[in-house]
Amino acid sequence: MTDLEPSAAPAAVRSRGARIGRGILIGVAAVCILAQSAVLASAGWAVANPRAVTDAVTVWQYDATPAISGYATRAAMSERGRFLFYASTPEVVPGDAFDAVCSRDEPDIGVLGCYTLADGRIYLYDITNPDLDAFEVVVAAHEMLHAAWDRLTPEEQAALAAPLEEAFAAVGPESELVERIAAYEDFDPASRIPELYAIVGTELSEIPPVLEEHYAQFFDDRTTVVALWKQVEAIFLELEAELDRLSTELARLAAEIDAEQAAAEQSAAVLEADIAAFNERASRPGGYTSQSAFERDRQSLVDRQSALSAAIDATNAKVDAYNDLVDEFTALNEQAAALDKDLNIDPQRLETSE
Repeated sequence: MTDLEPSAAPAAVRSRGARIGRGILIGVAAVCILAQSAVLASAGWAVANPRAVTDAVTVWQYDATPAISGYATRAAMSERGRFLFYASTPEVVPGDAFDAVCSRDEPDIGVLGCYTLADGRIYLYDITNPDLDAFEVVVAAHEMLHAAWDRLTPEEQAALAAPLEEAFAAVGPESELVERIAAYEDFDPASRIPELYAIVGTELSEIPPVLEEHYAQFFDDRTTVVALWKQVEAIFLELEAELDRLSTELARLAAEIDAEQAAAEQSAAVLEADIAAFNERASRPGGYTSQSAFERDRQSLVDRQSALSAAIDATNAKVDAYNDLVDEFTALNEQAAALDKDLNIDPQRLETSE
């Protein structure tokens, strides 16, 4: 036990000179007495705290890989946070093997990690896209907080419910988090508060002071993991914003093209009828009594024909621009689908407007 070292030191310091032999014996005797007391005390504590004993033994035996220890370091986990992380024997599991231990077969839902209540273990999905490596750290911290929640007493959990709901309410109804929490609840109604506990601690910058104080047990600097989350979130927010922009622009162009094509067809029909009437009049004896009137009407039709041709060319240019945007939209959609696949998501693709 670590308590014994400071207790043993003073006895050794007091021994000096000719009494050194006796001093050493006294020091050893003191250690033996203290050790016996410590064993008795530890036995009682161990009986009362079996989970803590199991955790300590597990951490002592666990050999963290560089990847696992790197997650703990990059997330700025405190000594307590790292202890709980290691006590859950975290393991990075690739693809199909991961789905076998903690997957949900739902469109647009990607499971990247889980904490199994049955055996208190953390499994982490192996994200191979280097652009998303920060996400692995956030997921590791998220699951560590599930391990922390699992070790709180029912009274401690109940006391955190209200401030967690307060933090959640502050994100606003338009937040993606609202939909995500709803998905968790659809899967398991009892998961709301435990998931909020893990999400609030790793993703939200502004939280009630009581929560900030609580999470300080598990992070030396919680802003570190939140910054990593923001970094990953930005990738998807920017991609989503660009897809939305392109979708809106495609819809606008499609409406303009449809309107212009309809107008061109109507103008062409009227012009065709007017040209036929002009030709009929010009071919009829006495149809035009002066050359100037003939030239005036003819030039008017030519001008209208040129204007219609220019309008059609402009519309065709918009069709080309529309097709270019469709190609860009498709490429971005493919990029989004690839990112979804990297995050173990079975995506539902966003369609362009017809």
